[in-house]
Amino acid sequence: MQHPHDETRHRYSESLDATLRSTVELGALVLENVRRTTEALLENRLDLAHQVIEADDEIDEKYAALEHRVFEVMARQQPVAGDLRFLVAMTRILYEIERSGDLAVNCAKGLIRREGYSLSANVQSLLARMSRKAADLFSRGLDALADLDAEAGARLDEADDAVDDLVGELYSAIAQRSGDMGFDLAVELSRVGRYMERIADHAVNIAEHVTFIVTGSFPEEPAATKDEG
Repeated sequence: MQHPHDETRHRYSESLDATLRSTVELGALVLENVRRTTEALLENRLDLAHQVIEADDEIDEKYAALEHRVFEVMARQQPVAGDLRFLVAMTRILYEIERSGDLAVNCAKGLIRREGYSLSANVQSLLARMSRKAADLFSRGLDALADLDAEAGARLDEADDAVDDLVGELYSAIAQRSGDMGFDLAVELSRVGRYMERIADHAVNIAEHVTFIVTGSFPEEPAATKDEG
C-alpha cells in the first residue's frame, strides 16, 4: 500500500513535469507564430499576418493559465531548494515566451499597416536571414528547456551574435535606401529588426534560465578583453 506522503509527492512531481511540458507546448505555439510572421513578411501575406494576430489570443490564454498554475503550486506546496528554483524560473520563462509572441504580433501589425512591403533584393535577403535566424534561435531555446540542457545558455548567447550582426546589416541597408523606400517604410522595417532581435534575446534568456534551474547559477559572462576596456 502506498504511503499517503509518497502519493502526495508523486502527484507534486507529476505537476512539475506537466508544467514543463505545457510550457514547452506554449513555446511551440509561439515558434509557429514567429515562423508564420516571417512567411508573411517575406511574401506580403496579409492573410497570414491576420492569422498571427488571431493565434495570439490562444497564446495569451494559455500563458495566463500556466502562470496561475505555477503560482498555485508555489502557494499550496511551499517548495524549497531545487523545486522552488524551478518554479521561480518557470515564471520568467513563461514571460520570455509570451513576450516573444507579442513581438511576432507587432511585426504582423506593421505589415498590415503598410499593406505589404516593397523591398529591394538586398533588404529582402537580410530580412529573410535575420528572421529565420531569430526563429531558429528561439527553437533552440525551447529545445534547451525541454531537455533541461544546462550548457545551452552559453551556446545560445554566442549564437545570438549572428542575429545581432544581421540586424546591424539590415539597419545599414535601410539607411542607405531610406530615400528610395520612404521614411514610414524605413521606420517599420527598423522596428521589425528590433522585434526579431528581441525574440532572439528572449531565446537566450530562456536557455540561461534553464542553466539556473539545473545548476543554481546563471552562465558566466565572458571576461572583457583589454580592447573592450
